[in-house]
Order: sequence, then structure tokens, then C-alpha cells
Amino acid sequence: MPKRFTQRLLDHLSNDRYRPTDAADLQRQLRIPRELEAAFVEELEELIEEERVVLGPKDRLQLPALPTEVEGEIRINARGFGFVVTDTPYREGDVFVPANGTSNAISGDRVRVVVTRKGRPTGRGSGEREMRIAGRVVRILDRKKTTFTGTVARRRGTWLVIPDGRKLREPIIARDASAKDVKEGDKVVVDIVHFPSDRELAEGVITEVLGDAGEPDVETRAVIANFGLATEFPEAVTEEARSVSSAFDVQSQGPWTDRLDLTDLMTFTIDPPDARDFDDAISLEHDATTDEYELGIHIADVAHFVRSGGELDKEGLRRGNSTYLPRRVLPMLPELLSNGVCSLQEGVNRFVKSAFIRYDSRGRVMGTRFHRSVIRSRKRFTYLEAQALIDGNPGEARQHARTAPDHSEELIDALHRCDRLARAIRKRRFKAGMLRLELPDSELVFDDEGRVTDAVPEDGAFTHTIIEMFMVAANEAVASLFSGLENPLLRRVHADPDLTHVDELREYARLVRFQLPQEPDRGDLQSLIDVSRDTPYERAIHFAVLRTFTKACYSPALIGHFALASDHYAHFTSPIRRYPDLTVHRAFDAYLDATENGTKVPGGKGRRRLGQALEHDERCLGEQVLARIGEQCSETEVNSEEAERSLRTFLVLQFLSERDPGETYPGIVTGVTANGALFVMLERYLVDGMVAPEDLPDRHEHGTNWQRDRTTGRLVAGRSGASIGVGDRVEVQIDRIDLSAREMNLRVVHFTPTRTEERPATGEPPRRRKDSGSRGARKGAGGKRKGYKMGRRGRRSN
Repeated sequence: MPKRFTQRLLDHLSNDRYRPTDAADLQRQLRIPRELEAAFVEELEELIEEERVVLGPKDRLQLPALPTEVEGEIRINARGFGFVVTDTPYREGDVFVPANGTSNAISGDRVRVVVTRKGRPTGRGSGEREMRIAGRVVRILDRKKTTFTGTVARRRGTWLVIPDGRKLREPIIARDASAKDVKEGDKVVVDIVHFPSDRELAEGVITEVLGDAGEPDVETRAVIANFGLATEFPEAVTEEARSVSSAFDVQSQGPWTDRLDLTDLMTFTIDPPDARDFDDAISLEHDATTDEYELGIHIADVAHFVRSGGELDKEGLRRGNSTYLPRRVLPMLPELLSNGVCSLQEGVNRFVKSAFIRYDSRGRVMGTRFHRSVIRSRKRFTYLEAQALIDGNPGEARQHARTAPDHSEELIDALHRCDRLARAIRKRRFKAGMLRLELPDSELVFDDEGRVTDAVPEDGAFTHTIIEMFMVAANEAVASLFSGLENPLLRRVHADPDLTHVDELREYARLVRFQLPQEPDRGDLQSLIDVSRDTPYERAIHFAVLRTFTKACYSPALIGHFALASDHYAHFTSPIRRYPDLTVHRAFDAYLDATENGTKVPGGKGRRRLGQALEHDERCLGEQVLARIGEQCSETEVNSEEAERSLRTFLVLQFLSERDPGETYPGIVTGVTANGALFVMLERYLVDGMVAPEDLPDRHEHGTNWQRDRTTGRLVAGRSGASIGVGDRVEVQIDRIDLSAREMNLRVVHFTPTRTEERPATGEPPRRRKDSGSRGARKGAGGKRKGYKMGRRGRRSN
């Protein structure tokens, strides 16, 4: 059974700065409200019974000590050593495995390691010894990856494949290369038949020749193969899609006995210019007398076409989500559905599920209702087209239109209403504690052959935020509905960050004269974000805040969504491209059937009976089944994100490798390693490179070698006091690019030193804003990268 506090507890106890304490103090550190104390104590007691948490002297809680053998996933560094992330967390943390102890494991493999402990002097003259812990792989339990892609090379008469990415860093011997008629520079798919050892390289068999390495289409196919993504649908899946599509009469004018006929309601979509699957439409009516709005969010009724347990359903679950690669989409469902009968195209009847939310003029929710409906979208807007109409520029709007620019006064008035309501909702959500980080974003520009020619900032149209606010509202409304019925639901959860130890963030806060408390809450974070906005330190502070966040995932646990300050949140608005949304729609169907399409919703005891009835409906899945689906969909989501990042990085690095080597680029420091290296992201292109310690600015200029401050994580030049760390802006040049490994080495040519004693020259120290609801509130949405900005290009990922 999914637990609300278990992961937070284990993460907190895993923190290297955690010191054993008792249950009461632990509850205070985690900011567990008193009304949830019983549930917290129950979970803690279960963890103790399972020996995942142990009691020390004076009932102080800590993780168990490492046993002599453990199992987990090994992650191997470029220099050959690795760490094993254990299945169960231990107080010593991940197990270090030296290069000569990895056996023939590949990064990502599941392994068993034997743990050894050796004492060594502390160097403090006290005779004390510290324990050095290391592991040695004794068995590989499961190979996570056996198929690789890479570029063919010939060295000393031997055919090799130089693998893409960083999972396998050494070449693969391909003895069958001659038989496959390959040539140097070909991109191929290779299956490993003998894995690498300390003395020998891996050997593999070439199973597919993709074409010339470096060609965009070839590299796209390589990424698809490397990440195990599916391109074609099995015939049974296509046949089922064809069958359900042909059964839908797009010309039918009704009547629809089990749906509301909303074809006369003015609905419209707002999407990117290149979108093809339109899974959400909106409507908005305003009552001038009461100054109240009724927002309608109408979501494609994919569950009507994809029956549970069918071939379409099995394939959708296997894929988990659509994958958006540069210039190519791999849809979760066949395009007969995703771009056809499920897509809310302009001017045609479509089946939807509608969530109506009533608001007052301040964006506060006054009531909700839910129905199955039929709509006919009046207009397909692009983001920039709709924004131009809101701004009063009809000429510009016509330039951005992708369908006939029928910009009636009725539609323009509706857009203005949407703008007003979204601003009111956003203001209300900010007061409730929703967080917004200003992080860089850009879009790639391609030539006709698919090569990158430039990168441009994403447009700043507020219409993105309009859709974001409305989709968040619908997701929250549906999750709250099932919470009120006490029925399980697959939720989008984003756990609270562990803010007990935030020394690095506190150091950044001092730059804007903000005093971060010893144990900050979300209100403190929000105030720090607000205070730093539009200051020279904005990026540094927002990056530092981002680093405290966890990643959103799917789970039925009642965790909530931290970044959105939402207690109840589920993905409902994109069932065409996300399987979790489909599970929510099926539970939603059960509710609508039980309430005569939302027209007879009981209250009081009747509501409790409704919840009990839904528990026995097979469309409302149990927590264990939802937990398994959530884990799988969280994994497919991460895999898709990594595939997109891999291809995007390759295409950008290929572009940069062809530019003038003396050119300089503005960048932002995104990481500092223990040995004094920096990771820098080029601002315009959003790719990371590493700056080795010797490629930092002239050390003589700052009087000493750069040393890493363990407290702040920054590099500090002792004599001058200059420092450089996460979020700082720098100017860099490219030193080397390795396209196969997706790696770039940089050197810093200029930066403005930051000193920890620096403060803004004028102004009073900002005081913490005491917004109501800032304490105890709770990512789901947020974005494509760790989330906290909306995913664009039709991938709203709150």
C-alpha cells in the first residue's frame, strides 16, 4: 500500500547532514501537521518493524548500517569507478566501487556487491581512525541494457563500434562487421554477446546498419534504438484503432443520450503552431450580474475508444507516453486516434469529458460539475495568434494563424475573459504558495535537412500561462473529487523537498539580504524567489532552489504537489499522450455512470455510499495496481525525457563543433564537483559542458588555487575571497566536443567574481511576506526538466 510519508522519511534520514533524533523532533523537522501525526507515527512504526529504520540510544532514529552484502543498481563514472544505489537506503549511503571492482558490469545493471570496511587515520593527531567503505561486484543480477548504438571505426585491423552516450565508455569489438558490409563512419545497432571485463573489451553483433553517422535522420533513428522506443504499432493495435475510428460517425448530429450536447457552446483550442493532437479545449462564460465565471475544460474522451485490456490499451501502457524528439513525435496511440477521432479539431464533433469550474472575480473556486459531452471546437488558435488578439493586434494574429483567421468579436471577447480569469487564478495560487522559477528556455531552429542552425528564446506569450492555469485547475478539480469520495486515483505527486539542511541555498539568500530560517518552509522559499526576481542574482538563487526539488512522479499516495501548492493533483488533461490520464478517465467514467452523467450527485451519507460503490467498479483500480502502473509510467517518462535530451544535445553539439573555435558563449554554472570542476550550461543552447580545474580563470589573478567550500558548494579563491558557483554567469570557449559521448569541455575566459560578503548597495533587508496558506501546502506539473515551468509544444506536463 502506498504511503504518504515513507519516502520523505527515508530521504531525510539519508541526508548526509542528518543527525539521529527522536520521533517528535523528526516530525517537527519534516513539518508534519498535528492532524496527520497518527498516520506519520503509523508509517514510522512500520518502517521500524521492517528494519528499514532502526532505534538507537535514547530512541533516536536512523537508517540501518550496511550489511556485508547488498544489491542495487550500479552507476559507473567516466573514470571507471562507480557507486551502487542500494535497494534499501543505509546510513553510509551509496556504496563506492573502485574501477577494479566493477567486474564486467555496465552502468544501469542490477548487481550484488560485497562490502568491505577499512580503517585509516583521520589525520587529526588523535589516533582516531575513520572507516573507508568500498564494494566489489560479485554477481550481475540483471542486465538493464544489452543493445547499443554507435559509430563504426577500424583500429589496428579490428572493427570497433564506438558506443553512443555514457552507459558504455569503451569500444565494442564487432567481428561480423565485414559480413555486414559496413564502412567506417556508419551508425549501427549492436547487441552485446560478451560483456567487457578488466582485461577485454565487449564483443557484439551488428544487427542493423542505420546510415552515415552525423546525419540528423540517422542520429534520430539511433536514439530511438538506443532508448528502446517503439516506432511502429503492431498490426493488432492498428487494426483495433482502425475499427474504433470507423465506428465513430463524425457527421452525426445526435441526439446523444449519455452525453451533454455542447456543440452550440463556444469552445476553442490554444496550442503550438505545429501541434497535431489537440486533447484540450476551453470555454468561458461570464455572468456580469454576479461577476462570476464558469470555465469549461473539455478533454478528449480517449477512454471511449481505448477499452481496458484491449490491444490499444496494452500498447498504450507499454509506451506509457508519447515521446517528443526534435522534429519527430512517437505517439502513445496510433495517429488514427491521436490525430484523428480523439483530436479536438476545429469544426467537427468530438466526444469529451468536461469539467466546469465556477469562479468569483478573484479566481476563487465556487463550485464544480463534471459531465460527458460532445463539443465542436469553434477555432484552433496558436499561442501567438491568441496573444496578438488579446493585445489588440489582429494583423499580427493573422500571421500566426494556422487555420482560417475567423476572429469574430465573440471569440476575441472570450480570449479577453480568459486572460482576466487566468491572471486572477494565478494571483490566488501564488498567494497559496505556488512557486515559479525563472529558468532559461529556448527552441532550436533547423534547416531543411534537420541540422540545427540556431536557437531562439521561447516566446513569452501569456497565453501559455492561460492554458497552464486552466489545465492545472482541471487536474486539481478531478483529483479533489476522488479524494472527497475516498477512492484511489493515480496522482501526479511531487513531494516536499528536504529543507532542513540548506546551507548552499542560505549562502545565496545572503546575496539579496534575505535571512533564510534554520528550517525554512515553502513560504520562505516563495519569499526568497520573489525577493531575488529581477536582481543580478536571480538565476543563481532560482537554480539553487531548483536543486532542492525532487522529481514529480505517478503514485496513488496522498502526497500532493509541492510546486503547485496543491493537496490533490492528478493528470487528467492529456489522455492522448499520457497513459496515467487514461486511468483517471476510466475512474471518471465510473463516477459519471453512477451519477447519471454528473446530474445526480448525492451529498452527505449518499456521497459515502457512492464512494463505496465505486470501490467495486473494475474501472476504479486498487492502490497496488495503480502503484505498479505509476512506477512503470514514471520510468517511461524519464526514458523519453532522456532520449529527447540525448538527441537534442547531439544536434546542438554538432552545430557548435562546426563554429569558430575562438567564439565565446555566455553560460550559467549548473554544478560544482568535489574535485573543483564546473558544469556550465550555454544559455542560448541549453547544453552543458565541463570546465576542468585547470581551465578556470588564471589562478594567479586570484592569488591561489580554487578550493571547494564544503558548506556552500562554491569554489573559493582564498586570498581574494572571490568565489564561483551554481547560478553564476560566465563567458566560456569550447575546448573539445565528443559527439558520441555527448560531452563538451569548456574553459572559462571571463566571469565576475562573487564574494560572499557582497550585498545590494541600497535598500532595506526584505521581510518575509506572510501569505496565508504558505505553511503546510504542497510538483506534478512544472515542466519538462525537473519541472516548474510548463512544458511547451503541446506537452503540458504538470
